[in-house]
Amino acid sequence: MNTRRVITLTILLALLAFGVVSCIPEKDVDQSTKVTPIEWLNEDELFVRIDNNYFIYDGQGDLVPSRFDAASSSNARPLSVRLTPVRANQIWQEDGHEYMELEGGKHRIGKRSYGSDRYGGNQGFPREEFVDFYVYRHLGKVGLVTFDEPEGRKTELPIQHASNTSNPVVKRDSASNMFFAFQNQCSKNDADGTCIRSAWWISSDLEVTSSFLLPIEDPYFAEEKLSCFSCGCGCYTHQDVYVVNDQVFFHFAGFPIKNSKRGLYRVVDIGSGKTEWHHEIKGRMEPPLAFTPSGCKVAYFRVSRFGDELQVQNLCE
Repeated sequence: MNTRRVITLTILLALLAFGVVSCIPEKDVDQSTKVTPIEWLNEDELFVRIDNNYFIYDGQGDLVPSRFDAASSSNARPLSVRLTPVRANQIWQEDGHEYMELEGGKHRIGKRSYGSDRYGGNQGFPREEFVDFYVYRHLGKVGLVTFDEPEGRKTELPIQHASNTSNPVVKRDSASNMFFAFQNQCSKNDADGTCIRSAWWISSDLEVTSSFLLPIEDPYFAEEKLSCFSCGCGCYTHQDVYVVNDQVFFHFAGFPIKNSKRGLYRVVDIGSGKTEWHHEIKGRMEPPLAFTPSGCKVAYFRVSRFGDELQVQNLCE
């Protein structure tokens, strides 16, 4: 009887300990020692930051102090489209919204708020950058607005599922000079763990070259738990999108997401306008990540119980 009581008590204590641990947020990353990847200078040399100091990481683990200017590090080509109006009165305010004339009709336009529910506010993650397009909504259709032509130009983005007509956001592939647009919000009626979103590849001169659905499974999804006590688990989770050399990668981070679900995913085309995830790297990867120009290598700061360190992985092998 005593043995059975000891076993029962041990099990209860283990369950209690597991419950307590599961309600405690993960440890903070020491920003003074974190090696943050900034940008690859080529396929072998990586520009990084430690606290407020900059270094060149040579792939062999050596860090060489650098005077490299981070503000001028980008090699992105200039945009071939105009994102701002050519006339002061081309856009006007009405009823708290912005409007403009496009193709002879009054269109409601605006810019997407990037502080959405897919970017947790309580983790201190860096804010993701998008191309600053105006977006129109008109008669159930959505698309991009540019100002190269005197009256403005519409680029309609065909919605792939009627349940989600939310506005798109746009990333740019600096290697191919293509744009990747996608809906940042899921359909309101999606079941837990699913997310219906349309996506599009757009040429540099704004011709839609393909339309498809992102994978319906949502690695970003996290069930509400006590450790998300302030404003829900959405405040602690984070999504980043990287577009490089015609490839699209999603990075999902934040402690409410199961460790087995976190990490880097590649969007893989399976035909008929559908895609699926390929889980390239699992575990806790602290944003931001940095990809080589070819898209074959990714650098990231991994956090684990065995120690935190900068890692580089080849995605083409």
